[in-house]
Amino acid sequence: MLAEYREVFLEELDEQLQLMDDVILQLEQRGGTERDVQSLFRAAHTLKGSSAAMGYEEMKQLTHEMEHLLDLVRSKQLEVSGSLIDRLFQSLDCLKELRKDILRNDGSVTDISECVRALHSFVKDSCRSSGPPRGAESKRPALSMDVALRMQEAQDLGLKVYWIGLQISPECVIRGARFYVIHSNLSNWGEILHSDPEIEGIGEHSEVPFEFQFLYAGSQELQELEQLVASLSDVAGVNVESVANEVLYVSNEAETQASNASAGEPPTGKSRSQSVRVNVERLDHLMNLVGELVIDHTRIHQVERTQRRRFSDDTVNELGQISDHLSRIIGDLQESVMKARMLPIEQLFNRFPRMIRDLSRDLGKEIDLAMEGKETELDRTLIEEIADPLIHLIRNAIDHGIEKPEARESAGKNRKGTLRIRAAHEDNQVVIYVEDDGSGINPAKMRESARNKGIITSEEAEALSDREAIDLIFRPGFSTASIVSDVSGRGVGMDIVRSHIEKLNGMIDIETALGKGTCFKIKLPLTLAIIVGLLVKLHQQTFIIPMSNIAEIVRIPYEDIRTVRGQQVVLLRNQVIPIVWLHVHFQIPRVERAKSHIQLVIVGSAEKRMALAVDELIGNQEVVIKSLGSYVGKVDCIAGSTILGDGKVALILEVPGIINHAARRTIV
Repeated sequence: MLAEYREVFLEELDEQLQLMDDVILQLEQRGGTERDVQSLFRAAHTLKGSSAAMGYEEMKQLTHEMEHLLDLVRSKQLEVSGSLIDRLFQSLDCLKELRKDILRNDGSVTDISECVRALHSFVKDSCRSSGPPRGAESKRPALSMDVALRMQEAQDLGLKVYWIGLQISPECVIRGARFYVIHSNLSNWGEILHSDPEIEGIGEHSEVPFEFQFLYAGSQELQELEQLVASLSDVAGVNVESVANEVLYVSNEAETQASNASAGEPPTGKSRSQSVRVNVERLDHLMNLVGELVIDHTRIHQVERTQRRRFSDDTVNELGQISDHLSRIIGDLQESVMKARMLPIEQLFNRFPRMIRDLSRDLGKEIDLAMEGKETELDRTLIEEIADPLIHLIRNAIDHGIEKPEARESAGKNRKGTLRIRAAHEDNQVVIYVEDDGSGINPAKMRESARNKGIITSEEAEALSDREAIDLIFRPGFSTASIVSDVSGRGVGMDIVRSHIEKLNGMIDIETALGKGTCFKIKLPLTLAIIVGLLVKLHQQTFIIPMSNIAEIVRIPYEDIRTVRGQQVVLLRNQVIPIVWLHVHFQIPRVERAKSHIQLVIVGSAEKRMALAVDELIGNQEVVIKSLGSYVGKVDCIAGSTILGDGKVALILEVPGIINHAARRTIV
C-alpha cells in the first residue's frame, strides 16, 4: 500500500515541479503577476503538505522556506528580482535532487542546509535593504451586513473606525501566536469589528499569513493608534486608515452562495475529473493482446481470400463480411489502446525552457525559444527514449549554432537568436524539428577538423562533397569545438544521438545553410509495438522494411546502374547512392534477370542513403514486432519477426544495421 501512495506522490511531485519550473520562468520573463506568485505559493504549499504526510522531512522543510519567501512576495514585502528568481531556481533544483533520493530509495538524502541558509540570508538582506514597509495596502475584505451594522453603531456612539493593516516580520516563526497577541491588544484598546484572517479560523496547524487586517473601533486618534500598533513585537509595518460613513457589504445573494459553499455543495462550473491511473504494464499487456488479434485477423483475411478463389457461395461471402467487420473492430481497439499509451510531447518539451535559459546565460547568449506542436502525441516509451538525443541537439544548437549577440549584430542579424522546436504528425510517424538561426555548418571547417583528428585522410577530405562533409558530424569522435567545455567539445554525442534514434526505428536528417542556420529532422514511429512495414520479396522469401526508414521507392533501368570504385551506385537527383544487394547480404539466390528494370527502396540516415535492391514489392501492412526469442538471440541486421496472413514468418529488417554493415564492407 505504501508503494502505491509513493507512486501517487511522485506523480503529484512531478506535476508540481514542472508547474514551478514554468511559472518561475514566466516570472523572470514578464515580471510576474499576482496569479503567478499565487500559483507558485500554492505549489509549494501542496508539496509541503504531501511531503510531510509521506515523511520526507527535508522536502517539507525546503518547501516551507519557499512558501515563506513567496508569502513575502505576495504581501509586497519583497519584489520579483533577478536574485529572487535565482533563489527560487536554486531551491527548485534542490527539490529535484530530493526527488532523485526518493527514486533511489537507498536511504541517501541530499543536504539542503546550504539552500535553506541562502533563502534565509536572501530574505534577511532583502527586507533590511528595502527598509521597514509602510504596511498592508491589499484589497480589503468585503463586509457582511452584520459587520456593517456594528460599524454604524460604533460611529453613532462617537467612536472612530479604522482599517488597520499590518505586516509581521519575516523572522517571526509562530505567526499564529503573534496574531492572538495582536488581536488581544486591539480588543483591550477598543473593539474589533472584523479581522482577516478571522480568529476562529486560526488553529494549531493553520497556515497564517504575514499580513493581517482589522476593522477597529476605538477612541484613539489615527497617529496614536498607528504608534500603538507599531510598538507591538514582530510588527514590521503598519498602515492605519480612517473609514468613511459609506460601507460596502456582501449582498444577500453572495451570502447565500457563501453559505452553500460552506455547507459542502459542489460547484456547478467545473465537472469532476473522469480519468483514472493505469499501470503501464497493463497497457503493455493489452497492446500485446491487440497485436495477437492483428496477426489472427490477417490470417483470417488470407483464408477468406483463398476460399473466395475456390468457392463462390454465400458462406464465403458471409466470411468476408465477418472479416471486414472484425477488421473495423480490431482497428478501433488498436487505435484506442495506442491512444491510451500516448502522451502529449509537451511533457518532454516542458523540460527545455529552463535548460535553455541556464545554458544561454552561462554562454553569454540571448536566445528566444519557440515551441510548436506541443499537443502532438507520442507513445510514452518513445517520449522517455527520445529525451536525451533531443537535449544533446539543443545543447549543440546553443553552443555551436547560435552566435553571441555581438557576432550576430556584426553579421546584420537580430541580437537575439531563435531556437525553434516543433513536432507534428506526418503519415504514421512523428516528426520533430530542432532548428536554429545561427551560423550554420561550414563544410570546409568540417573537412579540416576531421582531417586534423585523423578521422579521414587528406585525399578523402578533398573527395568529399559539401553534403558528405556536413554528414561528418555523425562520425564517432568528431567535434569542431576548439575548447572543451561542460557543454560540448569532447567529440562524444552526435554519433550516439544517431544510434539512439536508429534503435527506435527512426531517422535523423540535417539541413544547413551557411550563415542562416541548421535544422535537424527526426522521424519516429508512433509506437514500437506495431509498425507499418513495406513487404518485399527476395527470391521466395518475404522481408519487411519499416516505413519509418524509407525515404522513397524508385524503379530504374538496369542500364542506369554505375560502378564507382568497385561499388555499384545509382544517381538520383545529383546524389550518388550506393546499391545494397540484400541477396548477397542474406545469402539468398538472386532471381535471374528477366526484367529490364529493378526495384530500389531508398533508405537512409543523415550520414548515408542507400538503395536496397529487391525482387518484388508486395505492399504496405501493419505488422506486430516479435522478438526472435532467446534461442535465436540477436541477429545482425534483423530487428525482429512477424507472422503473416498465410501463417509464415517474415523477418523485419534493421535498416541502420544494414547501412552500417554496407559502409564497412562493399556489397556488389
